[in-house]
Amino acid sequence: MTASRTRLTAPAVLLLTGLALAGCSATPSEAPSTSSDTAGYPVTVSSCGQDFTYKKAPERVVLGNWRTLETLDALSVGDSVTGVVLGPDDRGQAPADLPAGVDVVSPDVIPAREPVIEAAPDLFLSFNEAQLVGQGTLSYDDLAGIGANAYVMGAYCAQSTGTQSIETVYTDITNLGKIYDVPAQAEELNTELKDRVVTAKESLGGSTATVAFLKVVGGKVYAIGGYPVSAFTEALGLTNEFADLPTAFAELNTEQALSMDPDIVFVNYVGDEQAAIADLTAALPDLAAVTENRVYGADENLAQGSGVGIVNALEAIAADVKTAGQ
Repeated sequence: MTASRTRLTAPAVLLLTGLALAGCSATPSEAPSTSSDTAGYPVTVSSCGQDFTYKKAPERVVLGNWRTLETLDALSVGDSVTGVVLGPDDRGQAPADLPAGVDVVSPDVIPAREPVIEAAPDLFLSFNEAQLVGQGTLSYDDLAGIGANAYVMGAYCAQSTGTQSIETVYTDITNLGKIYDVPAQAEELNTELKDRVVTAKESLGGSTATVAFLKVVGGKVYAIGGYPVSAFTEALGLTNEFADLPTAFAELNTEQALSMDPDIVFVNYVGDEQAAIADLTAALPDLAAVTENRVYGADENLAQGSGVGIVNALEAIAADVKTAGQ
């Protein structure tokens, strides 16, 4: 692989466990050194309550979700990626724009141990700690056995509260800067992302609109209150209709469905946006946001890689809120 490899581009709407997106992050101009005698090593970086020590920059990285490559490319270290795990909504199909030389290690979002070990990574960059629980699938012990470290993007840890803020994005990038010994690139990228977040918030003119992030599965309506929704709403100054959910993702009961009155609804989808909006309309036909056409699609794939994708999603949300005039 070479440094001239084409960068991935994010689709143009939103995710969460699901949200939207937009924009394209600039890539720092200087490529990092991966020399084993770089002054920045050894360095210890914590993830989900565990400490991992790096003696040099990772050279064989397997991504728990291929979309994280966008953030690594923005740090000019994407060429360290040799393998990826497909996301929960990729349906076992590799993306058309996956760079040459990067293999699909597992089509299953919770990978088996054997293919990951065979890929011989020195870092497994996970998008959710559920990928590391073991019990027949990959585990921390499996990685330790081959001398590999682990890092969980987005602080999606087993004990996570789901209420992380936009600072989680910046923390991830700072930590990746330490892992790869590219602190200047990480600082530059964080400055850019923070500026984009400020611009997105300012574009709303002080709006405090109430937003609800919903998903329809089998005719049942689920609400999303946790990260990254918590980051979007806090950073943009919006009000999260379901900020007080006991879990990050929960089915709405009848009382909750009847009592909510968000200014804007974002409905999560995979593949067919209009079908998802139609399902939401059928499930909640009397909701004011539905009758007044204040419902927007939320592409679940967009922010699954965390990092830069979260800010892309945030910008798309801001654009939709502005369009809705709320």
